[in-house]
Amino acid sequence: MKSEFDSQTISPETLSSEYVHPSSCSFRTAENGFLTAQINGTLYKRVILTRSLPLNFPDDYICITDIEKNELGIIRHISEFPEEDRKAINNELSQRYYCPVVDEILSVKDKMGNFYFDVSIGGFKKSFTVKDISRSIRQMGNTVYLTDIDGNRFKIEDYQKIPPKSRRKIEPYLY
Repeated sequence: MKSEFDSQTISPETLSSEYVHPSSCSFRTAENGFLTAQINGTLYKRVILTRSLPLNFPDDYICITDIEKNELGIIRHISEFPEEDRKAINNELSQRYYCPVVDEILSVKDKMGNFYFDVSIGGFKKSFTVKDISRSIRQMGNTVYLTDIDGNRFKIEDYQKIPPKSRRKIEPYLY
């Protein structure tokens, strides 16, 4: 499945925002654990990072907002920033976008339109419910993303590499 976007077709005009650059912006994690940013000489004691295109470009086009939800700018590529900034950015994003990796699908049961998944994540059993199967299971290449009724995300990194028994349980729901 090819995306209609690529990193060359997205610009500040299409996003109606301005990119921030390492020369005018830096990030640090404060002692209280919140991410801070200094942008064009202004210190923001708490900023929130949101991926604009989380599945296609997880390390690109990161929106920066303050706690009042005012947009401060967009990080075009995390890789442009120095290591200390990247660590702070990636730490914040990993907390916000926690996505456990499913090792094995133990069972899938359909009851009155809800799909009940029992899976193994890191050797531990986890159960969750998916309501709208057509919207809650996304395949991108061999990676499969599942979203439960509470908005939690789970990922099968390569469904071709999970055990065949597990693969047969998920394949009917892949489009």
